[in-house]
Amino acid sequence: MICPAGRAQCNELHAGDAVWIRLLQPVSSYSSKAGDQIRAIVIQSPVCDGKEILPQGTVIDGRIKMVKRVGLGLVHESASIDLDFDHLAPHGDNAIKISARLAEIDNARESVKNGVIHGIRATDTAQGRITSRLAHLPTWNPYSSMALIAYRTAFPVFPEPEIFLPVGTDMRLEISESTAFPPLTSKSEPLEANNDPETPILEETLSDLPERTTTTSGQDADIVNVVLIASREQMNAAFEAAGWKNGVRTSTRSVLREFHAFLAFKNYPEAPVSKQLLGGKTPDVTWERGLDSYAKREHLRVWNYQAESHQANVWVGAFTRETGAALSVRHREFIHHIDADLDSGREMMIRDLVLAGCVEGIKFDSQPERARITLNATGDWMRTDGSVAVIQLKNCSDPVFQFDEAQDRPVRPIRPKSKFERYLRMQILSYRSDVIRGNIFYSAYELTRLMYRAHHRNKDAETLARANSLPVALGENTENCFVEPPLGEE
Repeated sequence: MICPAGRAQCNELHAGDAVWIRLLQPVSSYSSKAGDQIRAIVIQSPVCDGKEILPQGTVIDGRIKMVKRVGLGLVHESASIDLDFDHLAPHGDNAIKISARLAEIDNARESVKNGVIHGIRATDTAQGRITSRLAHLPTWNPYSSMALIAYRTAFPVFPEPEIFLPVGTDMRLEISESTAFPPLTSKSEPLEANNDPETPILEETLSDLPERTTTTSGQDADIVNVVLIASREQMNAAFEAAGWKNGVRTSTRSVLREFHAFLAFKNYPEAPVSKQLLGGKTPDVTWERGLDSYAKREHLRVWNYQAESHQANVWVGAFTRETGAALSVRHREFIHHIDADLDSGREMMIRDLVLAGCVEGIKFDSQPERARITLNATGDWMRTDGSVAVIQLKNCSDPVFQFDEAQDRPVRPIRPKSKFERYLRMQILSYRSDVIRGNIFYSAYELTRLMYRAHHRNKDAETLARANSLPVALGENTENCFVEPPLGEE
């Protein structure tokens, strides 16, 4: 947990503060209209004196300022939506006006720039680039290969370009102007430190806890950073109530579904995770949560732990948050890149379980001997405060928010109903893209942009590598806090 700067009052949001919210109603570029009212709840806010300034469950209202839909693709190639959340509506209190701007959508394929959500361009895919000759022998004539044109016409595998954000979508707001307000009341009391009666078992587990998982070839992989105390039934019920899915085992069917999700820029909610071992064993279960992107998700590998002298329901896990996917030439397979900040991602998982009403208590066990900055098996950097999150689960009750399978079925149209209309739209978008991008000039621009991004990724990696030699100091009164080294922006 990142400790906030000192605050004069605990009933004030400062400019630059981050507030995470969760949608209570769907938003669609195809069917939503400017002026429509929208509602969400606060799920995480800055902390003051050990308590969140905005209690979980605080309602936040807003409206849709602008919507641009793709339609048939005659005017717009991609969709966009501008959401304005401007009022807090605490329980039983008067509405409080705030100024905030959308900064991020968790696990979304869409991007956010200057507060506006920008959808994907349906032709910006592997198939779209090849069949428009952007990355395949660019020439003056984009239609010189009739075989590619025929293939694209007969077998279109393109993603849906319209934006759809279902109930349960998590978003990060950035406060634009400081706002003071009366003290707010919470629906529930904050969780206290875990006082589990099986403390001796827990101490035995933590003292013998492996630091890293390994790949099947023996390379160090992820960091073991979670301990769950629960029966299998409690664990299953908790993650299901929090909206997480079990990852399936790798099979021919799962590989084909992964490949289609990669091509179509869509989510595969039960996608298998790469095989990792702990003590020579594969995970007993894996859990994951995504939104609408194959490349982005949070996931947790879990192993059952049995202390030699006790029979205990203890599970140990390694959590990571994936932020991108790519076909790796070196590894000869699709790999996911992860968020370097393991601790903030782990907080998101804990937050989901708390919102579902399934957590009895939490404490963070410091592991000072652990490395604070290191690499995983695919070369991504990981940084952490070295702590292990110990989570006591319970039978779920009184949730602030609980996922429902029915929420995944849209109640309003999110794309054209007619298959012919969707086919026509994709042909229009494809040929429109060819006119703009199917030439040597745009190909040169695309290559320059890729080289520029690769250069900056290398610079970020060098910055993080230099930071590896910096000590991470935990000052006084910073219990369970990670004081970040002076790294560059991720």
